[in-house]
Amino acid sequence: MNDQPPPVELLDAMARTLTNEVIPATEGPAQHSARVVANLCRILARELQESAAEPGRAEAVSLLDQRLRDSTEAFDEETLPLLMADVERRLAISRPEYLTRPS
Repeated sequence: MNDQPPPVELLDAMARTLTNEVIPATEGPAQHSARVVANLCRILARELQESAAEPGRAEAVSLLDQRLRDSTEAFDEETLPLLMADVERRLAISRPEYLTRPS
């Protein structure tokens, strides 16, 4: 039996190590690269969590793309709230700070 941490935990550990140990110990371009990689680890972890929570999303998005290409005005009006929800879902993965609104 192979007891390994789930990929999300590995990505979180990588991001923490880069943030807490590598970034403070480097400077210039190397520090920037480490920060970018740490952010990519966090994005990938959120994508894995989201895809595990919603299987079949890729097929649904493909169908939506086709329906949008062939749309009618009524379909467009019904679809706008769904598209806004999808944009918010994508932002929650890639840039969650964009979803917080200033007080």
